[in-house]
Amino acid sequence: MLDKASLKSLSLYHYPSCPFCAVTRQAMSGTELDIELRDIRKNPQHRSTLVQQGGKSQVPCLRIETTEGKVQWLYESADIIRFIQRYSHQAAAKLAS
Repeated sequence: MLDKASLKSLSLYHYPSCPFCAVTRQAMSGTELDIELRDIRKNPQHRSTLVQQGGKSQVPCLRIETTEGKVQWLYESADIIRFIQRYSHQAAAKLAS
């Protein structure tokens, strides 16, 4: 599992009217994670990047970039929410110690 120090950036590819995206954004709102929102309907470049680099236009999709330059594209709202929850709990535990 990644730790906070190894993450460079998180970006969520989404669009507002997608119900799975809404659930994912709701899960994000209770955390202190810095996740950039990239609306693929407002910005065609975001959709293009999602398809070219992620492999498909499915949303939501979380782009995870590490400090080593590795990029992972995480699809499926349940998987994204699980990642957010694990990472949030890990970050909270480090703050408490």
